[in-house]
Amino acid sequence: MGGKIRIHDLNIGTKLKLIRNKRSSWGWELLKGDIVKLIEIQEQPVKLKVLDNTEREWHLDSHDIELLDN
Repeated sequence: MGGKIRIHDLNIGTKLKLIRNKRSSWGWELLKGDIVKLIEIQEQPVKLKVLDNTEREWHLDSHDIELLDN
């Protein structure tokens, strides 16, 4: 993520954009550029729990996302 915003400063509900494709063990796929919504920040190691546009939960690393430009 660019800028000076820290992961732990993000608010629940923040919209984030994928910067690389992700595939789940269920065969679900998120594509680069897809928008997800933050629902939880997990620690040790830092993981972001997000919802995709079909309300499926994903666990992403901070290097998988960037803040959505408004």
